Amino acid sequence: APRGYEIAEKFRQLNPRGRVIIGGSHATFLPEEAAQYADHVVTGEGESVICDLVRYGGEKIVSGSPVENLDDLPFPDFSLVDGVGRSNKPMQLTPVSTSRGCPFDCTFCSVTAMFGRKYRYRSTESVIEEISRREHRRIFFYDDNFDANMARTRKLLEKMIERRITPNWIAQVRADVAKNEEMVALMAKANCGVLCIGFESLKPEVLKSYNKKQTPEDISACIKMLHKYGIKIHGMFISDGYSDVYHRLGVDSLQLCILVPIIGSKLYTAIKSSGRFITDRFPTDWKLFDGGHVVHWPDNLSPVEMQRQTMQALRKYYSRANMTKLFLKGQWVNFRLRQMGHSVLKNWEAENKDYFAKLKQTPPLPLGYLQGNP
Repeated sequence: APRGYEIAEKFRQLNPRGRVIIGGSHATFLPEEAAQYADHVVTGEGESVICDLVRYGGEKIVSGSPVENLDDLPFPDFSLVDGVGRSNKPMQLTPVSTSRGCPFDCTFCSVTAMFGRKYRYRSTESVIEEISRREHRRIFFYDDNFDANMARTRKLLEKMIERRITPNWIAQVRADVAKNEEMVALMAKANCGVLCIGFESLKPEVLKSYNKKQTPEDISACIKMLHKYGIKIHGMFISDGYSDVYHRLGVDSLQLCILVPIIGSKLYTAIKSSGRFITDRFPTDWKLFDGGHVVHWPDNLSPVEMQRQTMQALRKYYSRANMTKLFLKGQWVNFRLRQMGHSVLKNWEAENKDYFAKLKQTPPLPLGYLQGNP
């Protein structure tokens, strides 16, 4: 949000007579805040109102409505992207959205609050038409849950294979995709390179508290099944503090985030009502809600200890020792991924020294507070 507000203010300086319209999930849940930086704020899905709003103006805060038929939406025009232009040169990674909504309702997630639990998806013909329009180096199906309806996913993949539109592709799925070996085999045949999977935790009680509806055994079975078919795994976890299990688990790359009470999630409501936030300079502090910074009192550690132990776990996974093991095994792609992660982590820690120092000054909560509050 702070970056969006900064862009809005810069635009006003350059074009005082221009209009600013802000939308998206943050603006949906905090429209009054966003309205301080915009002429109009659109809440919810904006496609049904955005054209009239641009042409004719309207109320300060305008409510959008869910798009029932996603085939009605136009394809993205990537010629407007700087560096792409109108050439037919393939993009490094082409983003494609094929669905909205998620039938699950994890406590830390705001997807269902924004898009609902009804899973809406585009027709196979619509998706095939979009990805047929240009060449691709790689495609990222950035749906929140690409395989929530396996019948439609199967139909799409079969059509990609039939039409020979099978560039290397990436998607976000749940661990239970591996319970259907036929689906995993089809994904591999359609040239799936990486699946990004929200494993979240290896602790049963934590998974239950997240309403994740999966078990540690599901996670282990998923990793084994996907590797059987040569599909790499970007494992996404929420930090419980220090752990060295991630390298031994076998995920090819690791995203280890600190639990963030995302605006719009059930977790956000619980943390706010219990007074556990340690950030209070809004909207400036929204930039800290990125999964890399502790912004509230965790259940099991102090804020500074959670930050320190999470960084320690990441350093272990992206250590030179683990890189060397991969190099000696000839796993060049994973070796390169660890190199990149190692570099990113070092830069992040250098840039956030002041935040570490700030966390050390966080006043303690009253004794027994966490036991008596959510």
